[in-house]
Amino acid sequence: MKGLATTLLLGIACAGCTEKLDQPERTQSLHVVVTDVNGAPIDPSAPPLPLPAGEVDLGFIVEALRPDGTRDTGFNGFARVSAVPGTVVQIAGPCASGRNVLLLNGVAECPPAPPDAHRAIVRNARGATRIWAEDIGYVPEDPGKPPACANGSDDDGDGNVDFPEDPGCAFANDDSEGPGTFAAGVSQPVRFELPRLGDVQGRGATSPYELESVEVKTDLPAELIVTRIAADGFYATDLSDTLGYNHIFAFTFNTPPFLRVCDRITKLTGTAVEFFGFTELSFPSFERHAWRFPTPTDPGDGPCRVPEPTVIAPDATEDAGLMEKIESALVRVENVTVGAFFGPNPPEVALAPGQNDCATPPPVIFSDAASSCDLDGSGFIDFDTKGSCEAACANACGAEPNCVEWTGFVSRGNYRVVLPGPKSIQINTRSIPGFDPVSMRGKPITSLSGTLRNFSGGDLNWTIEARCGDDLVCSEMSQKACADGPKAPVSSQIACVSPRTTDDPNEASN
Repeated sequence: MKGLATTLLLGIACAGCTEKLDQPERTQSLHVVVTDVNGAPIDPSAPPLPLPAGEVDLGFIVEALRPDGTRDTGFNGFARVSAVPGTVVQIAGPCASGRNVLLLNGVAECPPAPPDAHRAIVRNARGATRIWAEDIGYVPEDPGKPPACANGSDDDGDGNVDFPEDPGCAFANDDSEGPGTFAAGVSQPVRFELPRLGDVQGRGATSPYELESVEVKTDLPAELIVTRIAADGFYATDLSDTLGYNHIFAFTFNTPPFLRVCDRITKLTGTAVEFFGFTELSFPSFERHAWRFPTPTDPGDGPCRVPEPTVIAPDATEDAGLMEKIESALVRVENVTVGAFFGPNPPEVALAPGQNDCATPPPVIFSDAASSCDLDGSGFIDFDTKGSCEAACANACGAEPNCVEWTGFVSRGNYRVVLPGPKSIQINTRSIPGFDPVSMRGKPITSLSGTLRNFSGGDLNWTIEARCGDDLVCSEMSQKACADGPKAPVSSQIACVSPRTTDDPNEASN
């Protein structure tokens, strides 16, 4: 008991004992200023600069600051430079090393060059672009000397050896195992125009912004109109962009709520993705103006602005450049015929006497109900086994304009139609009730409209996906969709336009 009392007294006596330690003042932040764009001074009050075509050259200054805002002349080290949005391709200047810049006595200045002598070469700058700088403890080493992060030693004694095990090693050529101060800074914004849909598409086969988050220009003169609501997203077209490539699919995973054909998209951001050759915006964030249709007492926003479908000429399907221009657009084919060889039975594979495999492709004889190349009934086509007869069958079907490979149709709903002449394209009519493609084999379709989708596998890369029964015109009276459907193409002002309701009818399934 006496010992406990003594301990308590000592504790009370020492409760007021404090020791003030002098902590060394360290760099708190980095100050970054962009000085010019391609050599021209920045005017903050001017309209946004044109969207750069390729790379842009930004002059910049970096200095280290103490907590009181003064320059930290004790800072001597590298700062990692990046751009958001965009990608730093190169840092040029006397203190530059890769994508890093050396600060001496607290400023990126290597005499006799002035402190504004450094340039950031940035690709894909867009919108409000900023230069970032951060001290990550990275010290790039000369290639001729083993750096601290690749010398096989635990130089800082933290129990971790070299890159990537040591958390203080930014890269394998880092000559410091220390973590750095993590001081960072960001410049003022340099304002560029936002990319149009055509820019996101890259005005070609692939997007320059692949796997990057992109905000799309939606304010005037851009005019993004929703052309289709799908089970997994929506399609939109920029009416004011006349250079082509002005269409996009926004992948939302499920049906987007409170969105209708004819609505105008007023905000659109998403990750640009090349999904097997199909450019899309994944998991987008968007805002919309709900289109107000005219009534007898209210002019609303006027007629629906969905454009009329682009008619695909019979010889256009093999023009990759032309098809890329209308990827995700509303398109139409006319006077086509459903493939005549279209059914669940396997075709005849005419092996020669003594031939045991299809390493040398044999003749494959398709018929009206025999176009399934799943010869063993496994549910898929074997393309991996050398000499596979299933692969030879699929290749033969792809080369035959009238052949609809059954396995592909069952899995995706796509089937081939023959255009006037020898060319063909795939269509998908799952969204049209009362229409049976199989019983239409060899029969004509007057016109079929829908959105154009690209898939880079196989011979038939392009598929027209119908939106609703308004997109189909056919004369086969045994088909309910033909008998009850339109007898001529329906105007885009009313085709597949659903009336807006107070509550979202898709809400339960979203």
